[in-house]
Amino acid sequence: MAKQQTVKQNHTNWISGLFGLFHSQKNNSGIEIEGHYFDGRIKLGSHTLILNGAGLREVNGTKLYALGLYLPTVAKQEKTAKALLGARRAQIAILSKLDANNFIASLKSAIDENNNETAKEFIREDLLKIEDFMKQMTDLEPGDIVNIDWLPSRGTFVYYNGQLVGSPVRGKALYDAIISIWLGSRAIQDDLKDDLLRLKSTTSD
Repeated sequence: MAKQQTVKQNHTNWISGLFGLFHSQKNNSGIEIEGHYFDGRIKLGSHTLILNGAGLREVNGTKLYALGLYLPTVAKQEKTAKALLGARRAQIAILSKLDANNFIASLKSAIDENNNETAKEFIREDLLKIEDFMKQMTDLEPGDIVNIDWLPSRGTFVYYNGQLVGSPVRGKALYDAIISIWLGSRAIQDDLKDDLLRLKSTTSD
């Protein structure tokens, strides 16, 4: 009898563990794009962030990079994504060989398109610092990962393959301008914006 109870208990524990694993995977479901998996939930310092959405940046049929946007909670609009309290991360997975200068220039152009003159003047010095840091990356290769993070009271951090590039730049206005590249009214790619805000169906694991 004792042996049967032990077997039954082990079976119950196994089922509970399996259910717990399934539940955990479901709650932490991420998105895979061109072989890069964006985790559904990450830790950034003491902050827990969720994957708001992820999408593919393409130019003339060439897949340049996959992008995942991490926020403290779900946002469906650019203004909401900017207004949320807490940390943020834009994770860029490089898919094609890119010249760093051209990559930076395209991002800078998108910032110009999505911010008025007053806003651009306000962040001008900070933006120049970020540009100088990113130029250290030289050529970007498939498989490279660029993380652009915002930590409250600490600033904007740029990581290239896990290594900090330059030093943090304070001022949330700078990070908001960077986010406008992909979420602004003149976003760099409309369907990418939709994917980041989950405004259309997205394949997920």
